[in-house]
Amino acid sequence: MPPGLRPEPGRIRTIAHRGDSSTAPENTLPAFDAAVLAGSDLIEIDVRATADGAAAVIHDASALRTTGIDAPVAALTAKELTSADAGSWFGPGFADARVPLMDTVTDWAAGHPEVGWLVEFKGHWSPDALAGPVAALRDRGLAGRTILQSFEPDTVAAARDVAPDFPRSLLVYRIADEAALLAQLHDLGAAGCNPTGELPAHNPGLAGRLRDAGYSVFPWTLDVPDEWGAAGGAGVDGVITNRPGEFRRWHAERWIGEAVPV
Repeated sequence: MPPGLRPEPGRIRTIAHRGDSSTAPENTLPAFDAAVLAGSDLIEIDVRATADGAAAVIHDASALRTTGIDAPVAALTAKELTSADAGSWFGPGFADARVPLMDTVTDWAAGHPEVGWLVEFKGHWSPDALAGPVAALRDRGLAGRTILQSFEPDTVAAARDVAPDFPRSLLVYRIADEAALLAQLHDLGAAGCNPTGELPAHNPGLAGRLRDAGYSVFPWTLDVPDEWGAAGGAGVDGVITNRPGEFRRWHAERWIGEAVPV
């Protein structure tokens, strides 16, 4: 894993879920601006393919919730999707926010070297489909501060094949067989395993065993102090949260005993 992303003993990284999605519309440039202001270590984003093969930064399979367009992202062209208002659902002050394409995000990221990226590819992506967004990340110099991740093992495998210079993580909802999971992570050449938030606390020692095996652990999506404390006690490397500013202050004051200005 690149030095800028490597876990540090005693420090839990702040990972802004879809940007600072508590103060700005998720997966938009205003949310990324807010995440930087909150002191986030990494920004987590979601990527889906449009009908014309563009990589769009949007979470849901449907565009309805965040743009008002009642259609699947996969059925819309990049122009149709990026022309929509993607901010008014959050608040009237964000009516100008748009669904960004990966090129837009990587251009923005190139100007913000202080933050890393956790890029989730939603669904099944082939190496050919991944080549474009990976090239955008690499061309803007982001390979050293970006982790690629997916719930789909075949997408992580595709990322391994097309982007061997990027660390990769597998997202997991549940673990039926821990030995099988470790074997799968090894076969995928993964650098991390990012579980749903309750797994590290409900599987005593899980985070430590994953870390001992060489994998970073970033659970999601944890938004309240009880969850943060349980994750920290379980030994995670980072917390994916919708409230990065509040988590960062909690972590500094309650976990490592430092004051952080509000």
